[in-house]
Amino acid sequence: MFELSVALKYLVPRRKSLSTALISLMSVLVISLVVWLVVVFLSVTTGIEKNWLKKLTTLHAPIRISPTEQYYKSYYYQIDSLAAASQYTLKTIGEKAEAQKSDPYSAEVDAEIPPSLPKPEKLDLVKTAFHELKALGLPFQDYEIGGGLLKINRGSGAVVSQMSYLLSYPENNPHFESLILESKPMDGPDVPVLLPKNYKESGIKIGDAGTLSYAAMSALSSQEQRIPIKVSGFYDPGLVSVGNKCIIVPKDITRLIHASTQTFSPDGTPTNGIFVWFDDLSSAASVKTRIEKQLNEAGIGKYWKVDTYRDFEFSKDLMLQFQSDRTLFLLIAAIILIVACCNIISLLVLLVNDKKKEIAILQSMGASFSSIAAIFGTCGALMGLLSCLLGSTFAVLTLKNINGLVSLLSAIQGHQAFNPAFFGNTLPNELSHEALLFVLIATPILSLAAGLIPAIKASRIRPSSVLRSE
Repeated sequence: MFELSVALKYLVPRRKSLSTALISLMSVLVISLVVWLVVVFLSVTTGIEKNWLKKLTTLHAPIRISPTEQYYKSYYYQIDSLAAASQYTLKTIGEKAEAQKSDPYSAEVDAEIPPSLPKPEKLDLVKTAFHELKALGLPFQDYEIGGGLLKINRGSGAVVSQMSYLLSYPENNPHFESLILESKPMDGPDVPVLLPKNYKESGIKIGDAGTLSYAAMSALSSQEQRIPIKVSGFYDPGLVSVGNKCIIVPKDITRLIHASTQTFSPDGTPTNGIFVWFDDLSSAASVKTRIEKQLNEAGIGKYWKVDTYRDFEFSKDLMLQFQSDRTLFLLIAAIILIVACCNIISLLVLLVNDKKKEIAILQSMGASFSSIAAIFGTCGALMGLLSCLLGSTFAVLTLKNINGLVSLLSAIQGHQAFNPAFFGNTLPNELSHEALLFVLIATPILSLAAGLIPAIKASRIRPSSVLRSE
């Protein structure tokens, strides 16, 4: 308490030490500015990443379960191509789940099973997986990805044409409605489809008609098949590049295309699998472990691969870039904080020179070297703590008025300061607790470290020489 009371006394500005007070004020302002910048920037970038992840995991789910190579080589999967009951076509996961029989093969009707085919599995691989997921109490649904050429008549003879992914509509997704920007029920024989919002920005309207074309393989050649479609609404795909080419269609369409031709994703994304949804993204790893354990205990673990959103092929690189950018900025912020806190060294050196007589008197009265050093070390830590509180307060005020600040920047530049395609219509204004914790810990520690050099100098002052000179 003695060291703290003396440190507080030294930090209070006085008329006789105007230069010291001015340097002290400048040091506090510089550190506060750095703290403000770090908290605001990290809060905004963390909010952007959270919004992007929310859209990603709403559309594609936090966890994806996909068939392994052993699934596709299994009797369970391959037998459909040899069974008349399956129309000699390989079935999707959803079709397997709806099938009445796990084994459609009939020795009386179908040709003899080739010896290269594996032995039948004891369990229904899909229905068993669905049963285990139900036991965990998590919302889930199988999905299918197809491909086709989308053509939409925009009016005046103009046609919008683009190769697109087709994703089956996720009826069991508890959050999918939050992505839909605008929709309207469609009547008639045309298939209703949901388009990414960039189509709306291109002039496409709800109710516009068009076609989906895909190649159907026959014995001799491939033929183009066309499905009449009608735009029923638009959704926000987020920042994922593949999202701007992903059309939401009824599952009957993806199954029809799957039965005609196999779709392969260029980035390696499984075209058939199971989506599993839950709210707390931070628990993705633990949920993955639970699912893997459940599948292994059921004896079907080798047939399924469980991935979290951090492992998705189309988002992995972008997430790594987010992490690298955050780490780089934290490093830069730490360097700037170190430089800013070095101002404290100048202040405390002046303070030590100004208080030599008082330091000598304190030592003559019995104050130890460590006690004198603690006084000036405490001065540095208190300045860092004050700067941290001021900077954090201004950061909170800035975040609350971030939209007004963005509008001002946009007006000055003459165009939007932040592209809505990447940052959304408004910037996130939620305070990042990680950023706040970083500055609350780093700033006082760095300030204390900066005060050690003057503190050591003060502790080495010899009372006899100082008092003799006075």
